[in-house]
Amino acid sequence: MESHISPHSKLKEVHFSKIEIIDKFWKTRQEINRKSAILHQWEQLEKSKTIDNFRCVSGEKEGFRTGYFYTDSDSHKWAEAASLILSNSKSKKLEKLVDDYFNLIYKVQEDDGYIFTYNQFHFPGQRWVNFQREHELYSLGHLIEASCAHYSATGNRKTLEIGEKAAKLVINDLSDFTAKHTPGHPEIEIALIKLFRITKEKGYLELAEKMLEKKGRMKFFALQILKENLSQSNRTKLVEKQRKTASTDSLSDETKIMSDLSTDGPSGLFIRTYLQFLSGKYFQQNAPIRKLTKPIGHSVRWGYLATSITMLYQETGDESLLNTLEESWDHMVCKRMYITGGIGSLPSLEGFGRDYELNNKYAYNETCAAISSIFWSWEMLLVTGQAKYADLIEWQLYNAFLVGMSSDGTSYFYRNPLETRGNFERKPWYKTACCPSNISRTLAKIGQYIYSINDSTLWIHQYIGSSFNYDLADGKTISVSMKSGFPWKGGVKLTIENGSEKNLTIKLRIPSWTRKAIILVNGKEENIPKFCELDESTASGYSPYDSYYLPIKLDTGKSEIEMSLPMETFLRKSDRKVKCNREKIALTRDL
Repeated sequence: MESHISPHSKLKEVHFSKIEIIDKFWKTRQEINRKSAILHQWEQLEKSKTIDNFRCVSGEKEGFRTGYFYTDSDSHKWAEAASLILSNSKSKKLEKLVDDYFNLIYKVQEDDGYIFTYNQFHFPGQRWVNFQREHELYSLGHLIEASCAHYSATGNRKTLEIGEKAAKLVINDLSDFTAKHTPGHPEIEIALIKLFRITKEKGYLELAEKMLEKKGRMKFFALQILKENLSQSNRTKLVEKQRKTASTDSLSDETKIMSDLSTDGPSGLFIRTYLQFLSGKYFQQNAPIRKLTKPIGHSVRWGYLATSITMLYQETGDESLLNTLEESWDHMVCKRMYITGGIGSLPSLEGFGRDYELNNKYAYNETCAAISSIFWSWEMLLVTGQAKYADLIEWQLYNAFLVGMSSDGTSYFYRNPLETRGNFERKPWYKTACCPSNISRTLAKIGQYIYSINDSTLWIHQYIGSSFNYDLADGKTISVSMKSGFPWKGGVKLTIENGSEKNLTIKLRIPSWTRKAIILVNGKEENIPKFCELDESTASGYSPYDSYYLPIKLDTGKSEIEMSLPMETFLRKSDRKVKCNREKIALTRDL
């Protein structure tokens, strides 16, 4: 599939399906993802009766709906992850599961495109209730993303129509879209822009823009959220009454496998959480998007919101959006991010604390938050071509993302504290099961983050062993093969066949963590400008700002580039404003 070219992106993606991962480290994890993790997740979705929710609504099975109101999104995200895996690998078993799932969705989706089992089962006829609380649009967003992923993998237009029907329903039903309709959990905005990029239907982009522009403009938000909390509470009571009248058989072994999450945190956290709910900060509803210059509230919501705003900029070129995004990204990295790249320091809020409030014991660092940050940095990289974004992606991939899944793919971390007394372990599933499939969809498309193209320039962002062929407009081909010793050794070898009649520029990212890079081009050492060398004084702390791209000019034909990126051990010190880390150091070996 050809990647969409956004008019205001500096770089063009190379679609991950065109890239073959040959890297021992990452290929092994992709194999675990394909052979173990994605199948384990389906088993858990079955055991938790999440899939049965759809069967009950369709009439395929008798029973009682289980799980939170947003549980649909867990299975939709699984379908996206599975579809992304199938873009690169064949698996009859997985293909059948995905086909069965979408066939079930066909039956559950109403004629006008509506699908949300919480309402369909418990409150037939009710729609668009409690936009801030009940994740109705969030769930539809993940369904749209799943339909886009499956269409890209298979070319099945019928599957794409599932997402299109859902999107058109929102356009029709919410034609008078107001600030009150903005979703409390961003996600559908990303999905709509992806759908626009596939179909070229401007209505989807316009709806996403409307959702984002109305964000944070609701008057008397506190009254609205109190009203929604009361409504949701009353609806929950009605569900419990329904449950009591349901047959005993339909409720047996309902959610035994699901685990609760700890909400232990610093004193006063409950009050702070309550105030963030009332002010709208938790939902990023406290101010219009151009005034959100600091990351606030629920960290996954923030990451998805920032990602969608960046994607909107790629299509519209509104510089006021980009200015805010750059300022908020810098603020997050410099003042509200752990050394691992984890974000979201506060339990209960599952979100950002104050500047430098980075307690190790209570650190939440939700796995999904790290993933949302990777998504955001990638979109910012495409817009700007600045190495700091690729550098943070690398840091988070190895330190904040992979930790979320066990080596066999069957257990997961939801949160990732930096300090534990040995009583913290991965679990096979959670009541809120957003992280497992989020990990799987990110692993499936890891190739997306390695390369990009701009005119006659090839950008190398990540040093992950891989190969791909890029077809030029004149019918010529650029072939790239990369061998990498990461994350254990800093040796990289690139073999590039430039089939074009023009010279080719390669932009190599020099990571922030290396001090004495050596680069040989066809056996000749490349001169690295002195101003690009890092000052030893920066060794006490990680800073993606120290990364940069080194341009290398290549002639036509075959070229070989050998890179030595020394991996050193550093003693890392926090800013003194991080109170809990005074008199402490972190020992790191880069990677």
